[in-house]
Amino acid sequence: MKRFIPYLCGLCLIILSCTQSEATTPDIAITPEVLNFSAEGGEQDVSITANFEYDVNTNASWLSYTKNDNGLTVVVTPSNVDKKRKAYILISNLKFNISRMIMVTQDAYIAPIRTEGWAEMPAIMQAPHLEYGYHHKLPSNNRLRNYSFCFDKEKYCALWVAYPLHKCYIEGDGHRTDDWAYDPCCIEDQYEPDLQNAYYPQNGDKYSHSRGHQLPSADRLASDEDNATTFYFTNMTPQLQSLNGGTWASLEGDITNKWICSDTLYVVTGAHFAEGYGYAYDNKGKGKACAVPTHYYKVILRTKSGNSGKWVGDCSTSELKCAGFWFEHKGGAPRQTMSVAEIEQKTGLTFFPNVPNAPKNIYNSSEW
Repeated sequence: MKRFIPYLCGLCLIILSCTQSEATTPDIAITPEVLNFSAEGGEQDVSITANFEYDVNTNASWLSYTKNDNGLTVVVTPSNVDKKRKAYILISNLKFNISRMIMVTQDAYIAPIRTEGWAEMPAIMQAPHLEYGYHHKLPSNNRLRNYSFCFDKEKYCALWVAYPLHKCYIEGDGHRTDDWAYDPCCIEDQYEPDLQNAYYPQNGDKYSHSRGHQLPSADRLASDEDNATTFYFTNMTPQLQSLNGGTWASLEGDITNKWICSDTLYVVTGAHFAEGYGYAYDNKGKGKACAVPTHYYKVILRTKSGNSGKWVGDCSTSELKCAGFWFEHKGGAPRQTMSVAEIEQKTGLTFFPNVPNAPKNIYNSSEW
């Protein structure tokens, strides 16, 4: 603003005019003040217009920024956590006592749902009577998958159940729950057997077959919730207790206790139906005619060393080993050990198609 200052010089009065600048009012505009990123991360620009110098700070390790002519470019790294995360970028000037926040959020990481690409998955067959179920998340750890199965709606049982096995699945505070239940996954209840009790002859008063797990209860003990998923009716077949509690149980024990490894063991358990198979009935002999398998099998795959730190799909043939085990469905049936290719020939299925270097034609007894 202008001021007029009188000044007397001799007999003359001189009036001087001068201009004084007004004090600058600090001003800042930030657009946008909230940034949202997907789990994949990325970068976004923030426009900052200010008539003063400002400092920029953040305490989040997963984001960074660079200054540009228009403000900032904010960069967020891909997320590896299963919860949404939030951080702030502070824009400040201590002289003017100014502090403004830019909020940055990032969506949770959700592991991609892989089915046909999983190492344990057999090749998918298409037929009207077949339906596939996938338990993508283990209840105790939603970043671990549980198991998958191929369900035959005419035989009322799964033809196979495929699953990974590692110590993280069996070490914990879980117990055998005996929580027999319909599978909430995808199979309609009308196709699942009602197995609150064992399998019976039609209208019989004494059970004929046990509810045989394909994924063993002992292989999901990290928590009770994990274990309960092994008691879904889709995981059961009518199995003679003399086999279930005998040589079949012995094989399950070897797989769980001897052959489990740090690199993960991959297992497919299956029920095979040759000509002339019989039936057992659910609901104490008053329900569905459930087909009784004539044979059972398991095929397994892992790295030879067990602690290579590599996924089996990235391994060479010389780094892998696999085997097949075949049982006639009768009490005391011996364990017949053979190559995976021989099990494929017997069943017509293709195992481990996502591990092209799996040595399916080779079986070395000294390795098991």
